[in-house]
Amino acid sequence: MEDHSTVIGLDLGDRYSNFCVLDRDGEVMEEVRIRTTTQAMSKAFSRSEHARIAMEVGTHSPWVSRLLSSMGHEVLVANARKVRLIYQSDNKNDTLDAQTLARLARVDWRLLAPIEH
Repeated sequence: MEDHSTVIGLDLGDRYSNFCVLDRDGEVMEEVRIRTTTQAMSKAFSRSEHARIAMEVGTHSPWVSRLLSSMGHEVLVANARKVRLIYQSDNKNDTLDAQTLARLARVDWRLLAPIEH
């Protein structure tokens, strides 16, 4: 795995997705809500430098991971059932899930128990 100065957590939803961008020091640089479409994803992630992007496995993760990988990003698809911090959270919302994914990918990507589509 490469060392990236930018790490992004992406919480995918059927209509909208949220992402959280962390800098090298773990500070939140940006939190954004976008539509879950090819066009919106392409526009949002083409303007950022190559980053490590973490998302949970789900309905949209196959096509989103392929799209982001084709743009040069390092994509990690988390096995949500193995990441208790996400699936057993009492304070579950899209913004916090995106931030949690980014923080786990920043600290140690193996904590995500990533899968390959």
